[in-house]
Amino acid sequence: MISNLVLFQITILLFLGGAVLGILSRNSRFSRHAIFVPSMIGSIFAIMFSIDVMMGKPFTWGIQNVIPFFNLEIFVDGISAFFLLIIGIVSFAVSLYSIGYSKEYQVEKRLPALGFLFNTFILSMILVVTSNNAFFFLLFWELMSLTSFFLVIYDHNKEENLKSGITYLVMTHFGTAFIFASFLLGYIQTGSFSFDSFRNSSATFPLLIKNLVFVFAFIGFGTKAGMIPLHIWLPKAHPSAPSNVSALMSAVMIKIGIYGMIRTIFDFSGFGMSPDFAWWGMLLVAAGSASALIGVLYAVVEHNIKRALAFHSIENIGIILIGLGLSVVFASFHLTALSVLALVASMYHTINHAIFKGLLFMGAGSVVSATKTKNVEDLGGLIKQMPWTALLFLIGAISIAGLPPFNGFISEWLTLQSLLSSYQIPSTILQISIAFASLPFALTIGIAAATFVKLFGMTFLSKARSKHAMNIKEVPYSMILGMSILAAICVLLGVIPFLGISLISTAFHLSSQPSSPFDAMTVQNSSGMNFASLSMPVVLIIISSIAIAIFGFIRVLSGHTRKTTYGTWDCGFGSLDSKMEYTATSLSQPIRAVFKVFFKPHNKTEKESFGEKNPYMLKTIKIETVTKNIFEDMLYLPIVSSFVFFFDKIRRLQTGKINAYLLYMMITIVLLLLFVRLSNA
Repeated sequence: MISNLVLFQITILLFLGGAVLGILSRNSRFSRHAIFVPSMIGSIFAIMFSIDVMMGKPFTWGIQNVIPFFNLEIFVDGISAFFLLIIGIVSFAVSLYSIGYSKEYQVEKRLPALGFLFNTFILSMILVVTSNNAFFFLLFWELMSLTSFFLVIYDHNKEENLKSGITYLVMTHFGTAFIFASFLLGYIQTGSFSFDSFRNSSATFPLLIKNLVFVFAFIGFGTKAGMIPLHIWLPKAHPSAPSNVSALMSAVMIKIGIYGMIRTIFDFSGFGMSPDFAWWGMLLVAAGSASALIGVLYAVVEHNIKRALAFHSIENIGIILIGLGLSVVFASFHLTALSVLALVASMYHTINHAIFKGLLFMGAGSVVSATKTKNVEDLGGLIKQMPWTALLFLIGAISIAGLPPFNGFISEWLTLQSLLSSYQIPSTILQISIAFASLPFALTIGIAAATFVKLFGMTFLSKARSKHAMNIKEVPYSMILGMSILAAICVLLGVIPFLGISLISTAFHLSSQPSSPFDAMTVQNSSGMNFASLSMPVVLIIISSIAIAIFGFIRVLSGHTRKTTYGTWDCGFGSLDSKMEYTATSLSQPIRAVFKVFFKPHNKTEKESFGEKNPYMLKTIKIETVTKNIFEDMLYLPIVSSFVFFFDKIRRLQTGKINAYLLYMMITIVLLLLFVRLSNA
């Protein structure tokens, strides 16, 4: 039996080994395997370690004075192990996928840097969720941010990727500043950077300090999670990074922000079961509702397949925050069973989103790798040439749309049950507020389904719309196997939700358990009242029975018929072509029109005539609908312009004359002396 310490150390060494092999590789025949096989094995050990901790006791390990005045402290309890399990599962599938996906980087002789950054990125995320010291948490957090930054700008020959990377770097350090401020308040109160001291003393913090610790952490970790309006980096960074990295960033890295919020709320901030803390939950619910609705609205009008998936990450982070916020509100009013239900919903959607978003980004990466385009308007008909990719992407699309019997339906059903149970809160104002929050949630689910009808239909169905979608072939088997692992988990967690709920209950030590393996959607409170329940195996049996019955009925009714093939009616054009198909723009036009306040749509028209002699006879006319991002135009651009204006004025102080600099120094010294004099008076 391998001890926890050995499992943890082997995990760290394997990812370090993969990073070193990445540097040493010289684009040889086996370089891809040398880089990604260690990360695969390391992911397996991470999974084993996390399960062992969840089923046993918390793991503690440390090294004294590894840096003067700072001890390296590692602490893994059920919460850390839960997020470590997510990292391990997704990293294993993505590492397997990367063996085939990285072939093009091997040809371009850029594989060593990718291998080093890829392994270091995963290692940094593991160390973040296992750190038990604020100093090393921030150190590994910065390592995670910097490695992901270099992966975002990996294809640095494109100017847009460099701009995306800079935006990501600025926003991630903006969030880090607030996280540091939250930890600094804990240090001021306890005199220690150890998370153990935060846990043991946070209950005695003044209420103002508790609120500030929460608010700073909410902003800091919310930025990394991609919460509206701090999301601006996410739809820029994800499309720029290699697709295997996009899968890790969206499926795993933004969940580290959720991990930080959970740690802060329930461990470091002194949260108590009192109505004084209910506004924390309402802030989370409000931010989650806005993120879910606005994220899906921008996703439905997006033609770049990776940008659309990035906006969907914002949407799903919103759903996670809604569940987490409801859990905090319910706990504030001692509604323990409801708090458990909402927390299970939030964490179930956390693992669900990691699985199906990793699958979808790998599916998008397969499409981009084969067609060399991210624009769905240039695709079409790929299901015939890439059948496995189409099938696996469809599973991910159905899962994220929240349709049974796949995993996304389970967590969204639980979240809906939490929202509907808010009538038990003894506050009419909060009841009404949560009722309003349920409207964006319901609308989000419907628009999400419309988005993936568009993405799947425009990409895989109908006819090819450009040369990008012609004469292509299926991706390598390693990429298909990587996607298949996550697709299988989507089905498993949807059909047998008891597995996921039991995992969460064990990790978070929840007292309210599902009533039975076959009725896993039921959570029972102390009074014996059950919430709405649903047995997914029964749902699967019903759906399968209906499908078989319809097929059998048609076969029996039709009898022995003769099949005759005719040409499609084409209104006299001779043949149907891609110009007669629906476009992604036309499918999303109704939503764009209804929610135009978010898009500010306008048409750009380009006309070409036959010349000056016939200016009214048009040769071609092109109409393009352009939408805007109101957060960029109305929030970030004014802020950036203000800073540029301010620092442009400040720059005038730099005259280049020594006399001016001596004058500045004298003025500063005089002001400091006056300050000291007044302070001592």
